Amino acid sequence: MTTELLANLWRINQLAAGGSIQQLTPDTYRNRLTPETASAAFIALHTIESMHNFAKIIFGHEVTIERKTGRGATDNGQPVDLPAVQQMAVDAFAMIADHVARTSTAQWAEVISTPFGDTPRMGALAFLMHHNSYHAGQIVQAVKKGKVFGGVSE
Repeated sequence: MTTELLANLWRINQLAAGGSIQQLTPDTYRNRLTPETASAAFIALHTIESMHNFAKIIFGHEVTIERKTGRGATDNGQPVDLPAVQQMAVDAFAMIADHVARTSTAQWAEVISTPFGDTPRMGALAFLMHHNSYHAGQIVQAVKKGKVFGGVSE
């Protein structure tokens, strides 16, 4: 029952958080709310990378993508391959969904070590869903209210 419930919650998270990434366009992916904030595409990349990082923590899945947004990286307005980013998001959500489906109820209760302390595996997945939702909101706001600021390369 736990795996079925978490798989459904992940599906809902994918619709909400993944939807914001899929709705990016060549005209909106560079949008930022302010010159100091990251662009919608940079936030999308961060979300994707975080899913891979959490897959390693939660499921032991090796990270196979190049990390571009972590460890103090800043968004300098570098162009991105939007279709590739959107496919990476689809792939990352599917990868997590596959791991969720293969995790037993007993495994969800196992305590694992995370950068935020020891927590049940289920708690780490809940944190990832919160993280995705948080950044989906940032993406939507950047698209709706943001713009490409001068000095940012296009």
